[in-house]
Amino acid sequence: MRAIIRLIEGLSVGGAFLSAAGMIFIVCLVVIEIFLRSVLNTSTLVSSEYGGYALVYLILTGLAYTMKEDGLIRINLLTSHFSENGKRIADIISGILGAAITAFALNYTVQMVYETWDLEMTADTIAETPLWIPQLAIPVGLALLLLQIIAFIARRAINDK
Repeated sequence: MRAIIRLIEGLSVGGAFLSAAGMIFIVCLVVIEIFLRSVLNTSTLVSSEYGGYALVYLILTGLAYTMKEDGLIRINLLTSHFSENGKRIADIISGILGAAITAFALNYTVQMVYETWDLEMTADTIAETPLWIPQLAIPVGLALLLLQIIAFIARRAINDK
């Protein structure tokens, strides 16, 4: 069980690196756009579009790592009064609910990406980006998050914080 948890946490770290790459991409895109506008009096014409895609990408690929590092907001108003065993049970129940919601969202986002790909939809911009490409970040990020939630449940079930 612990080996599977370590594998999932490794995937979460991989997602964090992808998230960081998205952030670096946005910074480079902004620097290039500033240079082109101020020095060459031209534009990439796609910086805001691709910057937006990268923002969604970096947020979603970083969710699992954020959860792994306990960086997501948790409200402990009720659980602060629970015993350690009660907190563990509450974490497992909330993890199961979170996994169910994430799996539901993952299912529909996979369908969305498939339909976008099947219909050959493109962005209504000058780049005409195939929309399935930036949309793919959503199910990838949700899949990583779902795996991390499962690891969270497993850690709490074996009482390994």
